[in-house]
Amino acid sequence: MKRLLAWVIVLIAPAAALAQAPDPALDRAAALIADAAQWEMREKRIPSIAIAIVGQDGVRWSGAWGKADADGNVPAAPDTVYRAGSVSKLFTDVAVMKLVEQGKLDLDAPVRTYLPTFQPKNPFGGEITLRQLMTHRSGLVREPLRGHYFDTAPKGQADAVLSLNDTTLVAAPGTITKYSNAGIAVVGEVVARVTGLPYEKALHSLVLDPLGMASSGLTAAPFAGRIAYSEMAAFDGPRIAAPPIELGTPAAGSLFTTTGDLGRFAQALLNKGAIPNGRMLKAASLDEMWRRQYPDPGARVFGLGFVVGDMDGKRVVGHGGAIYGHATELRVLPDDGIGVVAFSTVDSSNHITARLADYALRTMLALKAGAEPPAFLKSELVTGDTAKRLSGWFTNGKQSVSTRIYAGRLVIDAPELVGDIRHTATGYVVEDAQTRFEKLAIADDGAWIEVGGVRYARGEMLEPPRPNAELAALVGDYGWEHNVLRVYERDGTPFVWIEWTEHSPLTRTAADHYAFPTNRGLYPFEALAFERDAAGTVTAASLSGIRFPRRDFGAEVEAKVREGVQANFAGLRTAALAATPPHEPPSAKPSDLYAITRADPTIRLDVRYAGTNNFMGIPVYESARAYLQRPAAEALARVNQALRKRGYGLLIHDAYRPWYVTKMFWDASPVSSRMFVADPSQGSRHNRGAAVDLTMFDLATGKPMETTGRYDEFSTRSYSNFVGGTDHQRWLREVLRSAIEAEGFDVYPEEWWHFDFGSWRDYPIGNKTFEELEGRRRR
Repeated sequence: MKRLLAWVIVLIAPAAALAQAPDPALDRAAALIADAAQWEMREKRIPSIAIAIVGQDGVRWSGAWGKADADGNVPAAPDTVYRAGSVSKLFTDVAVMKLVEQGKLDLDAPVRTYLPTFQPKNPFGGEITLRQLMTHRSGLVREPLRGHYFDTAPKGQADAVLSLNDTTLVAAPGTITKYSNAGIAVVGEVVARVTGLPYEKALHSLVLDPLGMASSGLTAAPFAGRIAYSEMAAFDGPRIAAPPIELGTPAAGSLFTTTGDLGRFAQALLNKGAIPNGRMLKAASLDEMWRRQYPDPGARVFGLGFVVGDMDGKRVVGHGGAIYGHATELRVLPDDGIGVVAFSTVDSSNHITARLADYALRTMLALKAGAEPPAFLKSELVTGDTAKRLSGWFTNGKQSVSTRIYAGRLVIDAPELVGDIRHTATGYVVEDAQTRFEKLAIADDGAWIEVGGVRYARGEMLEPPRPNAELAALVGDYGWEHNVLRVYERDGTPFVWIEWTEHSPLTRTAADHYAFPTNRGLYPFEALAFERDAAGTVTAASLSGIRFPRRDFGAEVEAKVREGVQANFAGLRTAALAATPPHEPPSAKPSDLYAITRADPTIRLDVRYAGTNNFMGIPVYESARAYLQRPAAEALARVNQALRKRGYGLLIHDAYRPWYVTKMFWDASPVSSRMFVADPSQGSRHNRGAAVDLTMFDLATGKPMETTGRYDEFSTRSYSNFVGGTDHQRWLREVLRSAIEAEGFDVYPEEWWHFDFGSWRDYPIGNKTFEELEGRRRR
């Protein structure tokens, strides 16, 4: 086989500073790949990225950038351990082929030959084989009932496989490609049963140890202190540290490894199974693994475990992986003697690892051919006047697309697509840490937008009908803090958000029963069933038997905060009153706080912090009053009059807030929820009298509007770009936002009810109580 490269680059620093390379071409390649990786890390806020280029003689170059710990004290390095996710499946499949070579397994024998206790319900007939399991053609559900991806206390892989006996196949064995972690767990248990060893020991014996992968394993304990810090992310939520959940299906996704160790595996693949001390597999076994096993029109074509494809006519085999906070890509060009390994540390950031792997391979191939390497396509956020011009609501008569400004940048909320809109040299893309979608076009004047070739025309979002009673009862959050399942309405259709990134439409099949799409997504051919108590209240969602309890995350956090506050309210208040606001240079404008109801007496007050209906659960103000800087108060009066023409009025929850109250809020709030309160060391917009918390009420009924979340709720329902709730709730949210932003206010990204007046920075931090302000006026 041809060797692609003849040189080696040595990494001598986490930022990928390189030793003097004997070949300037490789030096250039390394610099280009490093630049691309660092751009992705900066632009997408990735804690760390690591890449290795592999040849037949091993790792030729590796780079690691960013931080390996939460505080940034430990830089990412070649020995940093990452979670490989579904790349683990390749090791399981190699172990099977090793046993096939030994005559201990037959890929086409019924799997019950080796695992007699495996008996899922099969209404279709036919037996499941190892070949079908390894190519995701078994017809099994994606996850087992126990030990599944969401399970924080699995009892082991054997129990996870046993739980499949209480599931029903969704398709006849061998008929469709449906990705199944459960299926590979079955394969792992076959390996364990045939070898007579626990699965992890069997994998070490058959694959990891012969390859010399000393920094790899299926549990975290041996690598304490070396595992890369990683984060969970959501389009409409905060970044949080990824939970250290270990799967109950280790054969499907539990590998911990390094760039060097995974590079050893890639090296063995490039050498057709040959390793320094013998063979990982025979060349014929790998050829079979790389052979397309079934005709399939789907996007991913499987060999035995490996995803099989091509790049510019060259054969590519490999696999991607995603597991809580980590994304991985392994790609090998077996006919060209080169492979690549890439890791990223934001959940589901697989488009980043895939894109970097693709770029690294193309760059290396170009240099080998003496050609100019490709440019790494970079994009820029859409901000400022362009973002304003392109923001709006668009429809094709059946579905809608919203583009709105979030935290100063343009974002998109389309039926199955959310993310940042960015501009490239050739047009627009949707691109952030978890999404890259290139089939996007927008008219220069913002008159239309095309998503995936479907055109939507700019329009006015008319008031949508409220959902039917059944769907309205189902809308909400289910599951756990580490993995939320959200049901919501979009364009009159029920949708589900699952595993942090997937937004899928649902089809009602019966009362409280809804099916996922059959041709895409994580859970094709599966369904959700909802549970209700005796009173008819929805209590849980069941995903093919996996129970997600109904949750009110905001109420749960609020209860914890209130418990702490009520135990130490006097201390909080005393400490806050004794503290001093931060010193600042003289402000551009003097404070001129003005009662909002003096600007417009028809504006109603519901000052929450003067009572107990707030997240603290206690009165913080001594009286129910609301003040703003006079220009802001006058602008708010104009907003109120504009809304009254539409049948709504403004209801004020808070406005000017003395600084000491901000300090109380900060001290009382959990660190994980402090995005919802201001840092007193910086002072807040409220302290300057240039921020207002408010909602609308119906003039006809006097009732406050019902939108996506409650005021002061510590949950993602508070985010101004929250993708959830009902069409009508989000419409009300946008009516309020558009009206108030028309008068010079801007929504606070994490709070749909909070609006800052444009010149808030010009005013000084205030700490006077309402009573002191009124006393000043009387004097």
